[in-house]
Amino acid sequence: MRFSLQDVKKTVQRRGQELSVSLHFVRPGTLTTEIQSLIAYFEQLLGQTQRSFSLDEARSCIGDYRLASCLIATLSNWYVWRQREWGAVVREMQASPDFLRDFASPGQLRLALYEYVNEQQNGFLTQQNRHATLAAFAARYHLTVPALEYLVLLDSDEEALLIRMTEAPPSPQDVATLYNQWAFEAALCSASEVQFVLDCRAFASGQTSGKTRPVAGIGTVIKRLCFLARRLGVYYELSYEGEAEHMLLSLTLYGPQEVTGAPQQYGLRLARLCRLLLRYQQGQKRSVIQAIVEASATVHFLQRRYLFRMDSHLLRLLPAGEGNDDENQDTIFDSSVEEQFAAAFLDLASRKGVEGWMLEREPEPLLVQGSILIPDFALTRGQKRLYVEILGFWTPAYRERKVQKLLQLRGRDDIVLAIPEEAKEAFQVISTFFPIVYYNGQLTVTDMLQVLRQHYDNFSERILHIQPESVRERVLQAGLIPEQQCYELLHCYSRSELMQAQIHVTDEHICYLPGIGLCAVAWQQQLLAEAVVWLKEHGTVPLSELVIALQQQYSVLQPCEEATIEALLALQPTIHITHDSIFEATVMLQDGEPTPVSMEKPAEPAPRRKKRAASARKKEAPEPQDGLWNFG
Repeated sequence: MRFSLQDVKKTVQRRGQELSVSLHFVRPGTLTTEIQSLIAYFEQLLGQTQRSFSLDEARSCIGDYRLASCLIATLSNWYVWRQREWGAVVREMQASPDFLRDFASPGQLRLALYEYVNEQQNGFLTQQNRHATLAAFAARYHLTVPALEYLVLLDSDEEALLIRMTEAPPSPQDVATLYNQWAFEAALCSASEVQFVLDCRAFASGQTSGKTRPVAGIGTVIKRLCFLARRLGVYYELSYEGEAEHMLLSLTLYGPQEVTGAPQQYGLRLARLCRLLLRYQQGQKRSVIQAIVEASATVHFLQRRYLFRMDSHLLRLLPAGEGNDDENQDTIFDSSVEEQFAAAFLDLASRKGVEGWMLEREPEPLLVQGSILIPDFALTRGQKRLYVEILGFWTPAYRERKVQKLLQLRGRDDIVLAIPEEAKEAFQVISTFFPIVYYNGQLTVTDMLQVLRQHYDNFSERILHIQPESVRERVLQAGLIPEQQCYELLHCYSRSELMQAQIHVTDEHICYLPGIGLCAVAWQQQLLAEAVVWLKEHGTVPLSELVIALQQQYSVLQPCEEATIEALLALQPTIHITHDSIFEATVMLQDGEPTPVSMEKPAEPAPRRKKRAASARKKEAPEPQDGLWNFG
């Protein structure tokens, strides 16, 4: 049983000509004792009739009249008054078998009793004759008068029994959270307009290299909004605010105002759309709520218009379940080309092979006249953000719509297109305005990276930001800068860039070791010398023991992998590492100089027989054998 905005406890304020309303929400940790008392009162009444329920006693558990009424209504999500089953009650009273055949409900019993009174008492039953008349009717079915009176009123509200629809009673926090949700929706049900301001970058801020699927951007929310708005008959507007570095999307939802309709007649649709958009009821993750910078609604009640502000603290009071429906939605791609490209990109990104680019699926929409274009992906690296649109061949109408939208965006330099070879001619009109990756069957990440290098490579600019003296000082102080940290330190995104950039910082005191990083020469010599001393004391040991010993002595080695430290040790000629086992490598100190490679001359293979030259002597013709065929 929901409640309306008029029932909710609220505060109304006036600022100039503007009226604003703020609702009373139950904050975490507040009213816990009071709500627990209310739950205990309901638990006490389980199995009893509604006649036993006292509204005043229930309200006294909370104290506040208006808030108590809403919390009692909220408990209807767990507790309900339910009528007893007709047949079961009749059998309990051991009525005759004819009773259930004659009467299928209390209503039929009342009608039969009414007709019986009309026949026996001419339609009027006095107090003196009441008991005798009812007893005569009840005797037909082997019932008593109290049993008959109970059955006649069995379907009344007062005879309903209180039951709990869940195995366990709710917690005070469960009740408070649901109350907050219903109070929030009560306000939206009276709204004529709802506005959200969303941070476009909030959806991609949590992206990490370890993700197994692309981060879903705000475009996913907008696509969902477009679908739901059409289905529910709600209009919306989109506009951008702020600078590119901190872009905000203003989203306004409103219903068409009819001439004879009340301003809030579309509030139910707006409330439902906001619920689906925020997706808290289905147990979705809170990415949408976290992206909301500010939100407000224009609500109407008591013939007045009020501004209802919704801050992030308020929105976080709404329930969030444990489901993962958003993960299922985020993995639904428009085509197999997009899905396979995203999977290949993330796989390559896990191996640091995408040159610093981060992939985001369905980012913020690009506004065009009368419509929007939601790119398939966004690629972000540093301050550079690109939009990738994968164009399919599809139908002529699809191609025409895409071409018209892209022609309106032809002045932008941050859009990259991917076009299949068979659709090359169909999209020829836009081929000169955007960088294009042509693909045959499947779009590969390497082809995309090649186009990005051609059009957006700024290595020559990034290399100017290197501060050689600062880098050298850091290397000399730490002794070793692991290679992964060198990428950020030298403003590089690939191994080839790193090989070029290290030239600007290396000198006679600092060297670059591929696969290891920037290393101070003196530190390297000291490390290897101490490793030799340690091996002289301990002899042949598993490599892991030496690695642990070095990591304990040199804190800079603690985050390094064993393979990195092994590569460092391999620089010392007297340290020998063997991998005789697939589980554990062994390290030992060679005595003296390393064993030289055997220089013995290998046994020469048997000489190949030369092909005999053809004899220069002319073959003699065979002498004819006369008479060979002469038998006579």
